[in-house]
Amino acid sequence: MTTIQSRPPGEQSLLPYGAPYLIGDAASARRDLTELRRQLAHAGVVAEAAVARPAGRALEIAERALERGARLLVAVGDDRIAHALVSALVGPDGPRHPGAVLGLVGLGRQNLAATFGLPEDTERAARHLLGPNLFLADVGRARWHGPAGGQRVGVFGNCAELGYPAEVSSRLPRTAFAGRPGAFAAALGGLAATRSTPARLALERGAVDFRLAGLVVANGQFTMHRMKVAPRALPDDGRMSVIAFEGRPLTIYSRSKELYYGEHIPHPTVREYQSKHIEVDTAEPLTIALDGCRVPGTPPLTVDVLPEALRVKV
Repeated sequence: MTTIQSRPPGEQSLLPYGAPYLIGDAASARRDLTELRRQLAHAGVVAEAAVARPAGRALEIAERALERGARLLVAVGDDRIAHALVSALVGPDGPRHPGAVLGLVGLGRQNLAATFGLPEDTERAARHLLGPNLFLADVGRARWHGPAGGQRVGVFGNCAELGYPAEVSSRLPRTAFAGRPGAFAAALGGLAATRSTPARLALERGAVDFRLAGLVVANGQFTMHRMKVAPRALPDDGRMSVIAFEGRPLTIYSRSKELYYGEHIPHPTVREYQSKHIEVDTAEPLTIALDGCRVPGTPPLTVDVLPEALRVKV
C-alpha cells in the first residue's frame, strides 16, 4: 500500500485524497516514474508505483489498487493508461468509486492531460498532485456494434474516433518512441487502412448525410499526437464537440499543421457541432477508437454524456 511519511500538523491537507498511486506505461518506467516519486518524496509523500506491461494491464492494476484502498490514481504516460484509469473509475452507469480521483501526468504524450493544461515535467506535476483542487469532468459513453453481433459499451475521458483519426491514434503508441518520424509512420498507416464512406450523422437537432473520412467526438481538445482537433471542446459543458471530416483521409493528413494549432476550422470540408447525443452510421465498416485505444467492432456508433462523472486532480 501507499504510505505517507509523518509530517507536522497541517501538512495532511496536502493529501486530502490519500497518497498518489502511480500507474505508468513502459516508457515512463525508464526514468519518469522514479523521478516523480522522488519529487513527491521531497514533499514528504511516499507513493507506490506500478508499470503496466503491456499497457492493457493498467485496468487490472487500477482495479486492484482501488480494492486495496487507493483513492488517487495517477496515469503516468500515454492515453492508453489514462483510458484504463478512466474505465476503472467510471462505468457506463456512472462513477464506480464516487470518492476516487484521477491524476494525470502526461509527460508530453497524453492528450487528456493537455486539455487540462497540466504540467509535463515531473517536478511541477508532483506539486499538482498535492492539495485539494479538483475538476469535475464529463465522461463520454459509447455504444457500437460488436464483432459477434451484440452491442458493446465503453467510456472515454478524451474522445471517441472513427475512421482515419481512429487509425492514427491507435497506431501512435507503437511508433511514438521515434518522435516525428513515428508520427509520420502512424499517419501513413492510417491512410493505407482507411477509405471514405457514405455516412449519416444524427445529432440533437437534426441529421446530415455526407461522405465521411473521419470523425472525432471530443470531450477534450487534443488527439492524434497532441493535435488541437476540437479547439472548442470543454470537458464540463455537458456536451460533446463533434468534428466530422468530409472527403478523403488524405485531405485530413494534408492539413496536419493546421490541426496542430486548431486552425482547421472553419473549412468547407470540416463540419463542427456541439451535441449531447450523437449517432453515426456508415455504409462501410470503419475503425473505432476510445481515447486512442482501438475497440473491436464497427458502426453504428452512438455517444452520449455522463455529466461530471470524473473527478480530476488539477
